[in-house]
Amino acid sequence: MRSEELTLTAELSLGPRTSPESIIKQARTLSAVTDAVQIPDHRHARPHLSNIATAALLLQNGVDPVIQMNCRDRNRVALQSDILGARALGAHNLLLMRGSNFPDGHRPKSTGVFDLGAIDLIATAAAIRDDDVFADSKPAGAPDLFIGTIATAFNPDDGWEPEKLTSKADAGAQFIQLQLCFDLGLLREYAARIVSSKLTWRLQILAGLAVLPSADAARELRKARPDSIIPPSVVRRIEAAEDPEAEGIAIAAEQLREIADIPGLSGVTLVTPGHPESIVSAIRASGLRQ
Repeated sequence: MRSEELTLTAELSLGPRTSPESIIKQARTLSAVTDAVQIPDHRHARPHLSNIATAALLLQNGVDPVIQMNCRDRNRVALQSDILGARALGAHNLLLMRGSNFPDGHRPKSTGVFDLGAIDLIATAAAIRDDDVFADSKPAGAPDLFIGTIATAFNPDDGWEPEKLTSKADAGAQFIQLQLCFDLGLLREYAARIVSSKLTWRLQILAGLAVLPSADAARELRKARPDSIIPPSVVRRIEAAEDPEAEGIAIAAEQLREIADIPGLSGVTLVTPGHPESIVSAIRASGLRQ
């Protein structure tokens, strides 16, 4: 992410019935054109194979994982243990976040933990990384932890300063992942303000992008991720296409090419509510990877 080349990561699609075999197949498919594969942490509040176990599967198959961890589903001790466990396995990329509240009507009824907030979690991981706590727990030859967190891109006012991002950097974050955003004008403006604040000297930034297989999938994704920015024009374009899936791939490829030229952005994370192969197709169609 600190190099001149655009970093590409992709997120696994996990659910209660996702088998270890299908996880490995997804990861191998995605890793053909990406630098790392992200492991979600109970996205949409659905249980699945644990992110640490999933990371072990990926590492056994030569795939570099980015392990997402949220504060909703574990207390401080469990989060610390998972960070130590990830590092013991040889996983070093972490994407740490508060996590969303359980959706209304979630069944079976569950209680969010939120024993600590996102900045506390970042600081905890940084303290483990820097051997300020749990000294001598780092396996011999293991890489240092590379700690990330999330942020929301928006059109900032003239006097806006990235105080929250600065606080996350101060806590120990090294990269930021933005929400799904198809509004490239907004993304350019936001990135320009981060560059002008000189915060890109301390943090690398990943944009978020989706490969949409249909207009209905776009609407559902927008509902599932309320902070995402999927303009109506994008949905209409997919809806009007003879082959909606191919159009979704073409849109993602176009966006990838443009994002690659936005100063201040170090890479892109891709997700899809469709088949993982569509992410591979979009990246190859963009010309960024062969």
